[in-house]
Parts: sequence; structure tokens; C-alpha cells
Amino acid sequence: MSTSLTVRPYEPVDEPHVLDLLNLTLGQGRAFERSLAFFRWKHLENPFGPSLMLLANGQELVGLRAFLRWQFRARDTIVPAVRAVDTATHPRYQRMGVFSRLTRASLERAAAEGVQFVFNTPNQYSLPGYLKLGWQFVGRTTIMVRPLRPLRMAAAALTRRPAHTDDGAPAGGTARDGGGDGAGHAVEALLAHGPGLEALLARDDAHAADGIRTLRSAAYLRWRYATAPSLEYRAAWAGDGTIQAAVIYRRTRRRGLAELSIAEVLFGEPRWGRAALRRALDEAPADYAVAHCAWATPHRQLLVSLGFMPVPRVGPNFTVRPLGDRPLDCDPASARNWRLSLGDLEVF
Repeated sequence: MSTSLTVRPYEPVDEPHVLDLLNLTLGQGRAFERSLAFFRWKHLENPFGPSLMLLANGQELVGLRAFLRWQFRARDTIVPAVRAVDTATHPRYQRMGVFSRLTRASLERAAAEGVQFVFNTPNQYSLPGYLKLGWQFVGRTTIMVRPLRPLRMAAAALTRRPAHTDDGAPAGGTARDGGGDGAGHAVEALLAHGPGLEALLARDDAHAADGIRTLRSAAYLRWRYATAPSLEYRAAWAGDGTIQAAVIYRRTRRRGLAELSIAEVLFGEPRWGRAALRRALDEAPADYAVAHCAWATPHRQLLVSLGFMPVPRVGPNFTVRPLGDRPLDCDPASARNWRLSLGDLEVF
């Protein structure tokens, strides 16, 4: 049956049918509501450009393959990339090659547009399929954790709640119990620092100048952290009249515990980074905090100095699929070349 399918680009008229297919096959996200607003934010309002989306049609919409546009800086080069995200195959057409056909067509189109590589964080079930299609396993990212309420964490561990229980859901509750929405500042307040924030981004970027990192700007931060429907990020910062460091975070509930996810830590001097991170930990009480950073960066040294510890075999898988013949200064298939934040890894 798959040979009778037509593969074509997404068009605006497809929007309601695509959303129905995503909800049918993927269900609601634990960290977000899979709504029309979320779809438009994710795939159409991205400052890196609208997603590359291909559809498979038979007598009905059968499948979707979406590549989210992304841009990285690899040393002094801006690198266009895409992130393999939403994949949906109608239940009646599964195991008929729809996924493979859409993926191959998407790779061809991305390469023709000059995209340098595809990256994503597949789970244990989808990873083998990606490897068969030419993806390379870079490694499993290391999450760093700081216990804030050890007794509550120990009690939760003894209850052995299922791993899937309310993972990534908004924390809710009050600031006192680690939930609620009154802690910290809105991300828009951070963005109001204007040129000072752009200067901070440049200083922070210099810490990771030897690797591959997301091309961040005020426009990117606004899209990623201020306008995402159903995802509430907050911000804390420190400085001496001008902003010298900032932290963007989100509170969620995971396995019955209040989790503080540190999405971004931006600083020039470590002392200001520590001040901003301490402020975030104080403003948003939680049972524990999590973060991610590359090992060979000042960000890791800062996190370790504040009690964060690496937890092996907890973070998501990370894979890449190089495209084109032009070699990069930093090989994306090598784990030592990546400089990612937790905000680069979560949600999508």
C-alpha cells in the first residue's frame, strides 16, 4: 500500500488534519498541550525559519515528517541544521514503510537546501530505526542534579512511582511547596535589558567558542522561552547596574517531586553566574534542580561549585545525521564538540 502514497510538502490548508494526526498518534505532551497554538509556535514562528514538513497522502493523510529549523555556531561559522521532531504515521498504515519513505525524502530536501546535519534525541524505541537510516549515535547526554530537599527525594524514591508519572508536567501549587507561578521574573523582563542582554550573550558565547552551540539572540530567547504556549519559563539575573548574568528556568513535577529545570545559564564572570543561579534557586523552591552543560566549559565548573553532581545514564540519547559533502571545523558526530544547554535538549 505504501507504493500508492504521494509525498508532498505541507501546506497551510493541511493544518487541522496534521494536528488531528499528531494527537491521534502521539497524544498530548506531558510538558505541554499539543494545541494549534503550540503547533504554530513550534513549526511556523521559529526565528530560524518554518519547519521543513512533508506529508504522505493516500485516500487520507497517512503520515507526517517534520524537521525543525535550527542554527548553530561552530567556531566562527554559522551552520544551518534541522531537528528531527514530530513523526506521525496513521495506525492503519504502520509497518508499511511510511516513516522511512518520508524520512528519506526529507533528508534529500534538507540537503538540497544546504542543511549541514540533522540532530535529535530519540528514545530507546525509535533509536534503532534512526541508526538504520544513517543516523550516528553521538552519546547519552549527562544531566547534573542538585538535591534541594533530600528527605523528600528519599521518600519519593521509596514509593517507586512509575517513571512515566506526570513527567514534565507544570509543578502547580504554591511557591512554598515548589510549584506555582509567582517565583522569579517573566522572561520578557529579562529581554527588556536590550543591548545589555545582547552583550551578555556574546560574553557567554565566548565560553563555548571551541564547540557547536545554538546561535542565540534576544529573538531566539523570546521565541524559545517567552512565547511558548503552555510552557512557563521564568528568569533571574544579577549585575552591578548592568546585567552580568542570567538564568532561565522552568518548574515541573516529575515522579511526584518539584523539579527546577535550569534551561540556560548565561554569564561572563563566574561570580556573577553563581549569584544569578543562587537567586534562581532561592526564588523557585523545589525538591531538586537539574541542568546540562558540556564537561570542558566554565558552566560545568560553576554548577559543580554550587553542588550540582553528574548523574550517569539519565540524560537523553543524542544523534546526528550529517548531510552534504562540506566538512565542518567541528565534527557534529563527536560528543566532545557539543556545547548544549538543557534548553537545547528538552521539550522538542
